[in-house]
Parts: sequence; structure tokens; C-alpha cells
Amino acid sequence: MVVGGGPTGVELSGAIAELARRGMEQDFRRFDPSAARVILVQAGPRVLPTFPETLSARAKAALEKLGIEVRLNGRVSAVDEAGVMIGEERIAARTVLWAAGVAASPAAKWLGAPADRAGRIKVLADLSVPGAGEIFAIGDTALVEGSGGTPVPGLAPAARQGGEYVARVIRARIEGRPTPGSFRYRHLGSMATIGRMAAIAELGPLKLWGTPAWWLWGLVHIAFLVGVRNRFAVMFDWAWAYLTYGRSIRLITGAEVDTVTDQVKANAAQHPLGPS
Repeated sequence: MVVGGGPTGVELSGAIAELARRGMEQDFRRFDPSAARVILVQAGPRVLPTFPETLSARAKAALEKLGIEVRLNGRVSAVDEAGVMIGEERIAARTVLWAAGVAASPAAKWLGAPADRAGRIKVLADLSVPGAGEIFAIGDTALVEGSGGTPVPGLAPAARQGGEYVARVIRARIEGRPTPGSFRYRHLGSMATIGRMAAIAELGPLKLWGTPAWWLWGLVHIAFLVGVRNRFAVMFDWAWAYLTYGRSIRLITGAEVDTVTDQVKANAAQHPLGPS
């Protein structure tokens, strides 16, 4: 069960479904991983609500093609060790992953600053904290008003732009120069990957989906990495994971740990002096 139909929830549920159906089919003898039930719950009427409706619909279709159950207009009211409550319906789930957002840091309480319901500081136009001109807040800690009065989205590009802007403001103050004008967020586009050769992208008037969007998503992520060496390393890792479905990445947990421990003890008893 994945709760939250934003980019995090969509990418997470898609990765889990692909891993269960294509990456782990040879790892177990007593059950079939592809029989796993993956449910994505979204409180609103569509997944990826910040994208255009056409791209949201294509994303939902791609998720369902992977075998994921997409439940819309389903608000989770309770979560425990046995499952979740969606309205009045209870669904058993041993694993529940929360992707519906997190609370802001308690910085507003530390500073006694005005905040919204999520706890984000209502910063001024220069991203400074009201009543504390030497303190700035950016990223998920800040509620920044964008064009048209709409809040700036809590995305990495917005936090990065905010950090660069605050750095210019601080430097200008130190050097005694006029500070830059009000912060303005430049929306460069949004992308979300769903699975292998499946993604959606919105870059201004350009809207892509499927394989073209998937390739664009990968190229953009590699382009923002620092250093040529890092770019080549990530490209190699991604190519290997794509070809092998990431079969080299595994965890041994629970009962498997006990089994391995018993085998090690048995071997040690047979060979008390250790391996020759």
C-alpha cells in the first residue's frame, strides 16, 4: 500500500510493481513475487494533480498496465500494523509506505514566526523571516508566494533557486551593495517516472509521455549531476540496472537471517579450526 498519488507515490509504486513482477521472479521458491498486490491510494480525483489532466490520465493508465490498483478519492483515516482504513473500508496490508507529504520542520516554533497549517514559515518577499531580518527560510520550511498568489511548490528546483537567491542577498549585504529584488520562482517544468520506458513530462507548452518522456527524465537528471565522473558512473549504474533489473541489489532479512545464521553455526561446528 502506497499512500499518496504525487510524484513520489507514483514512482515508488511503479518501482515496487516492476521489482515484484520482473526483478525478483527467480529469487524465491515458495511463493511467486508477481502475485504481490500493490495499491496506490490518492485522496484527490486523480494522480499527479499538479500535472495537466491529460498527463495524469496517461500516468494512471501506465500504473494500471503494471498491475497496480489505483484508488482515487480515497482518504486514509487510520494506519496500523495490520492495514489501513480508507473511509469505512479496511484493507489488510503488511507494508504501508507514506508518500502523501510530511510536516514542515519546527523552525516556525523555534523562531515564533507566523506559519501556515503545515508549519511552513510565511516568509517575506526576500525569503527572510518576519521580525528576524538576518534569518532566511527556504525549501520545505518556507511558504513562498509565487505569481498569482499561488504558493511555490515544495520541489527541489524551487529550494535550489531559493538558496541561490538568498546567497546573493547575503553577499550583497556583506559587500554593501543593493540587494536583489523580490524572489521570483521560475518554473522550468515537471517530470515523473512511472516505470521502464514510462514517464510524463511537462516543459511549458511541451507535454511528453511514454518512452520520450522517460529518456528526457534520465537525461535531465544526469545533466544536473556535478562532475563528468559522476555522470558516467550514474549512466553505467542505470544501464546495468536496466539490463539486469537490479538483480545485484538484495537484502537478507527476518527468517532468512536466522537460516543463514544456522548454516554458519553448522559449518563452524563441522570445521572448528575454520576454513583450510
